Amino acid sequence: MHLKSFFFLLVAGISFNNILYAQDLSSVKSAKPFTFHGSLGAGANFYSSNQPFQSQDPFSWNVYGSFTPTTYGVSLPFSFVVTQYSKSYTSPFTQFGISPSYRWIKLHLGYRSISYSPFVFDGQSFLGAGIELTPGKFYFSSFYGRLNKAITEDTTFEKNRMPQYARTGYGFKIGYGNTKQNLSVQFLHAKDDTTSIQRIKDSLTTILPQENTVLGSSWHFLFFKKLTFTGDVAVSLLNRDMSYQRIDTIGYVKVPTFTQKIQPINYSSVLSYSGQSMLTLVLRNLNVSAGYRRIEPDFVSLGVPYMLNDVEMLTGNIATTFFKGRLSVNAMANSQHNNLERMLASELQTKTGNVGINAFVSNHVNLNLNFMGVSVYQKDGLLQIPDSIRMNQLMWNATLSPVFTFSNQRHQQTVSASFNYTDLNDKNPTTSSQSSTQSIAASLNYSLFFNKGFWGINSTEMYSEYKQLNNTYQSVGMNGGIMLQLLKQHNLSIQGTAGYFLNKSMSGTVGNNTTFSFNTSYSQKKNSFGIYLSYILTPPVNLNPLNVVYHVPIAVNSRNFTGGINYGFHF
Repeated sequence: MHLKSFFFLLVAGISFNNILYAQDLSSVKSAKPFTFHGSLGAGANFYSSNQPFQSQDPFSWNVYGSFTPTTYGVSLPFSFVVTQYSKSYTSPFTQFGISPSYRWIKLHLGYRSISYSPFVFDGQSFLGAGIELTPGKFYFSSFYGRLNKAITEDTTFEKNRMPQYARTGYGFKIGYGNTKQNLSVQFLHAKDDTTSIQRIKDSLTTILPQENTVLGSSWHFLFFKKLTFTGDVAVSLLNRDMSYQRIDTIGYVKVPTFTQKIQPINYSSVLSYSGQSMLTLVLRNLNVSAGYRRIEPDFVSLGVPYMLNDVEMLTGNIATTFFKGRLSVNAMANSQHNNLERMLASELQTKTGNVGINAFVSNHVNLNLNFMGVSVYQKDGLLQIPDSIRMNQLMWNATLSPVFTFSNQRHQQTVSASFNYTDLNDKNPTTSSQSSTQSIAASLNYSLFFNKGFWGINSTEMYSEYKQLNNTYQSVGMNGGIMLQLLKQHNLSIQGTAGYFLNKSMSGTVGNNTTFSFNTSYSQKKNSFGIYLSYILTPPVNLNPLNVVYHVPIAVNSRNFTGGINYGFHF
C-alpha cells in the first residue's frame, strides 16, 4: 500500500474508532437530544472610480453561513463561503468545512486549517480530513488533503491567472505539556501532481512541480515563574523541480533508504533550516525580552504560504511602569539583514527603534508620546556599490496625542488632538533631492454624545503639509458627522459624515477635496441589515510645468464612489 494511502486510512480509522469509544452513556442521558443554531448572510458591494488602475471589482457579492447542530452533547460545526473571487475565474470561489468535536476529540472535514508551527505548517488550508486529540497533557494532530487546486494557464481573460499544480499533503504533530511547559514535534510532506495541468508552449510563465518534506519542533518552558523560553526550529528538504533525475548517492555517501521512501532525492534537492527563539523575563513592574530569528536563503515550506527567507533578525523589548501604573514606557529595537550566505551582490541592513510613553494624568486626561526611527543601508556584497546608487536612508517620526474626556449622566464629551512629524533623509547624493521629504500632520477632534437622547455629533479639523524638493503641498479642512440610534430598542443606527478640504501647492493650482459617507444598520434578535455609501471627489490638478505632477501626492485628481448592502439571519 502507498504511504499516503496508508496515512489517510490511519487518520480515518483513528477518527471513527475514537468517536465510538469516547461516547459516555451516563453523560449522554443528561444531554439534550438535539439542538441547532447558526447564521446565514449575504452581501453585495459596488465600486466606481476614475483611477486608471482599479483597486477592486465594480461589483462583488458573497453568501456565507455557519451551522452548529448538537446531538447528545456532540457538536458538528459546519460553515461555508461562496463569493465572486475574481473576473478571471469562470466559477465562484466556494469553501465548505465541518469540525465536529466530542470532549477531547475534534475532526476536520472539508476545507479546514490546522496550525502546527510557523516554519512547518501555518496559514495554509486543506481540503481533506484531519483529527485533533487532546487527552490531558498529551496532544496529537494529523491531516491529509489537497493544499492547492490545479489552475491551468489561460491567457484569454482580461486578468491572467497564475497557473499552479494540484498539490496534496499530509502531516502530524505530537506534543506533551500544558500552557506553561510543552514540547512538540511536527512533520509535513507536500507534493505537486505533475499531470494536473497542461502547460502552454512558449509560455513566459515559469512554474516547476515541487516536493517538500519538513520536520520541526516547538517548545515553551517557564523557569522560576518569571523566565520564559520559547522557540521553533525546522529542517526542510525541497525538490525544486521533480522532473530532475533521481540520485542515490551524494558524493561517497549513500542516501538512506527511508529518506528515499518519504521523498526521492534529485539534482534540484536543497536541504535547509530555520529557527527562532525568545527569552522573556516578567517582573512586577518590568518586562524584558530578547529574540533571535534566522531563516536560511533556501528554506521553503510548502505548508506556509508566505515566508520571508534569507534573513537574520535580533529583537529586544523593555516595558516598565511608574507611579502605580500611571506612567508606562515601552522601548523596542530591531536589527535585521539578508545575504546570509554572502552570495548576493549587496546586503540590505535595516535597523528600527521605537520608544512609546503613555501618561494617565487623571480620569479626564491621557497623554501619549511616540518616537520611531528607521535606518536602511545597502552594504557591499560580492560587488562594490558606488554611493550614487547605494540605498542609504534614515527616517524618524514623532507623534503626540493628548485625549480629554468628560462625562455625566446626560452626555459624554471627548476632545483629542494629534501632532505628527516625519522626516526622511536620503543620504544618496544622486537621489537625495528627489527622495528627502518632510511632512507635518495635525488634527483636532471633538465628539458629543447624549446618553438619554441616543444621538451624537462629531467634528474633526485637520491640517497637513508635505515638502519634497522645491514643492510644498498643503491641505486644511474639516469633517462633520452625526450619529442616531432610533426606534424603541435603539436598534436602528444611522451615521453620516461630510467634509471639505482646501489644497494648495507652490508648483501650481490643485483641486479641493469633497468627502461624504453614510451608513445605516438595523438589527434585532434574528435579523441584521446594513447599507453604506462613501464618496470622495478631488477636482483635476492644474500644474505648470506638467512634470512636477509627479511630486504631488497621488490623492489629488480622483473620484471614488463605493457602497454596499448586507443581510444576516441568526437562529
